[in-house]
Amino acid sequence: MSESSKTPGHRPDADTAARAQAAPAPSKTTWLLLIVAIVLVIAGLVAFYVATRFAREAHQANQNEAGVVTVKVGAHECTPNELTVPAGLSTFRIVNTSDRAVEWEILDGVMVIEERENIAPAFAQTLTAQLAPGDYDITCGLLSNPRGKLHVTPTAQSDQASKAAPSMTDFVGPLSEYRVYVTLQSMSLVSAVQALNQAIAGNDVAAAKTAYADAHHIYMHLAPIADLFSDLDKRLDAPADFYDKREKDPGFTGFHRVQYGLFGAGAPVSLATLAAPAQQLAKDADALKKRMDDLSIEPKQLSVATARRVELIATALTASNEEAHASMSPGNVAPALEGVSEIVGLLKPLLTQSNAALGTTLGSDLDAALAQAKSVSAAAGDDATFASLDAGQREQLAKKLTTLAADLRRINPALGLN
Repeated sequence: MSESSKTPGHRPDADTAARAQAAPAPSKTTWLLLIVAIVLVIAGLVAFYVATRFAREAHQANQNEAGVVTVKVGAHECTPNELTVPAGLSTFRIVNTSDRAVEWEILDGVMVIEERENIAPAFAQTLTAQLAPGDYDITCGLLSNPRGKLHVTPTAQSDQASKAAPSMTDFVGPLSEYRVYVTLQSMSLVSAVQALNQAIAGNDVAAAKTAYADAHHIYMHLAPIADLFSDLDKRLDAPADFYDKREKDPGFTGFHRVQYGLFGAGAPVSLATLAAPAQQLAKDADALKKRMDDLSIEPKQLSVATARRVELIATALTASNEEAHASMSPGNVAPALEGVSEIVGLLKPLLTQSNAALGTTLGSDLDAALAQAKSVSAAAGDDATFASLDAGQREQLAKKLTTLAADLRRINPALGLN
């Protein structure tokens, strides 16, 4: 037995109990802090779980409906503003979350690959594009908004497709003929815009209106290919609703600026106020001619460009916003279709060899759309807008244009150009 156990009156258990009683008990504050710490840890875990799940669901939402990529176009930017998709056919769902009609474009430099315009607020449109590997820009709504990025990664299928592309020899003739056509049309455009400037400088309102109509009709002949040059096309032909302050926006220029002065609210204005816009229009027409002279267009761009122009007009006709109706003229539909007809005429001999039925259908649908466009234009008058047409007229013309656009979208697969 130890010495301590021999000490009279000594009780080890009593000493231990005494020491336990001497230690202070946790205060209410200590308990409260402990509870708060536990709650914060739990809240952090919950927040992490929610954030992870949200990110996963957001990713799934952006690539839903069997690979459809959703992009939201807000007042000042796109969400997301950077996308990555594999090469090949991609479908995008463009949702307008702003309070203005917007557009969304895929650009390769200044060249437009695909676009959707006049997407009404709270509405969505889909866009399907055949994309080659590379990096592209994205326009997001108003022209003043920052651009986004689209990264297209190569795939085994895209590598194989590039090796199996059809011979370009068959397209040498059509491409050469089309270059001659756009060269002559761009020369005519420069001359017509010069005549418009002379009429404005001479303070001749009647001559200015006639010169404006002539110049814009020529531009519509070039529109399918002019659309490819995003920067110039916007300066030459962007309507007022593409700009933050609409008609009062300092960036608003081109044909629609002159049209507003000649035919818009309060028109005709003093022609002196149109001198600067008309001069800028002449500079941009010269710049377009230079680009047309140096144009190197791929065969697959011909049908895509024409389909996109036809779809753009059809969308404007069926748009829910009156701004789209007010910015488009029935008189410009027929000239645009004449430009489309030039391209179709060059491709039809090739279609006869690969898909004669499509060539026949395409010709018939183009003739029907052109006849309808001329009829509507004659009834509405030169200075009319889509807003002046009744809903039935707009719907009937849009239906024919939509059918024609679908035919045009079938050309590349028929010619092996996908």
